[in-house]
Amino acid sequence: MHLNSIAFIPDGNRRYAQSAGISLAKAYSLGTQKAWEVLNWLANYPQIRFGTFYTLSLENLSRSKLELKVLFSVFEKELDSLKEKELLEKKDIKLKFIGKKSAFPKKLQEKMEKAEQLTQGHKKRTIFLALGYNGQQEIVDAAKKIAEEHKTGLDLSNVNEHTFKKFLYGDFPEPDLIIRTSGTQRLSGFLTYQSAYSELYFTQKYWPELTKKDIDEAISDFHERKRKFGK
Repeated sequence: MHLNSIAFIPDGNRRYAQSAGISLAKAYSLGTQKAWEVLNWLANYPQIRFGTFYTLSLENLSRSKLELKVLFSVFEKELDSLKEKELLEKKDIKLKFIGKKSAFPKKLQEKMEKAEQLTQGHKKRTIFLALGYNGQQEIVDAAKKIAEEHKTGLDLSNVNEHTFKKFLYGDFPEPDLIIRTSGTQRLSGFLTYQSAYSELYFTQKYWPELTKKDIDEAISDFHERKRKFGK
């Protein structure tokens, strides 16, 4: 089967911190570094041109102020160091952010915009980072956009399951494969519209524990499956 778009739910950072006896800040930092490692491993699969990471859900923003401060600090540090990340240039990777960016501190919003501008010329691969994201909210926001455009002349007969996608946060191919770590077997509001026919793969490992072998096994498992798309 053709694997063009892959997505990740990098779950288990907090539980890993507990089990490993390390601070939450350290666990989140390791989790972020793991994301860079995964991007490097995916380079071994040239057919994969799109990747999406469930970085932070809209619900996660209700966590304690202390935890959010740690998270935002890790995000800012990574965004500040993007120019030093040879991987983005070498592998021709473009970064895009999807979700309620307005829910984040203005300083962090500006850094997201700069990251997108820094990589906008890259063409080979596009990586979407879902921040402040909720799949149901995305559908609601898309419906609102359609309603607004209908007021100015949008013909509703032209809205179908394919054209609807352009009203979502990011217009990219539905993920062929979604991988979730930590043993939890649900999507938790991730890509609710786009995941209708995605293949799902769950691993017991916490996100910071993920290895290249785990990625290879997940992709190998995907290629052994037969997708029928309801037919």
